Amino acid sequence: MKRQINAGRITLLVGAIAVGLALSTARLTQPAKADAEKNALTVQAEASQGSAEPGNTLPANFLVIVTDESGAPVVGLDQSNFQIINHFRLPEQTCGFSNRISSFHDVHTGAYQIQVDLNPAIPGCAWVQGDYLSQIAVSDSPKRGQTAAKLSVRN
Repeated sequence: MKRQINAGRITLLVGAIAVGLALSTARLTQPAKADAEKNALTVQAEASQGSAEPGNTLPANFLVIVTDESGAPVVGLDQSNFQIINHFRLPEQTCGFSNRISSFHDVHTGAYQIQVDLNPAIPGCAWVQGDYLSQIAVSDSPKRGQTAAKLSVRN
């Protein structure tokens, strides 16, 4: 009988410790999640061919929309706040447009018009027909966000 009572007390004590640990862990992770959300930018992007065509190095267009955690437009960013990275080379592609921002315009509504081009100084560098997958990263310390966009270049 005495062993059953002690076993019951031990079970109760272990349960109380588990509940206490769970509550303290929840308290520790909630502020971290709140800080991450407070420092997040929402980034949306669309890409269009613009003047880019297979065989040339002329610019392609990206429209990037940036909002804060409450959905308000983020204005006043400059070109140094943006990175556009070309992922996955296409067959016959000899160069990419990673961080080749040739034109940047803040529309002052949370929208940014960005053009990227290819480096004509690289021999054989030209757009090829296909779908270019890109990553757009925006950083306005300590806030950050990113998205992906597909740029289709066709004849």
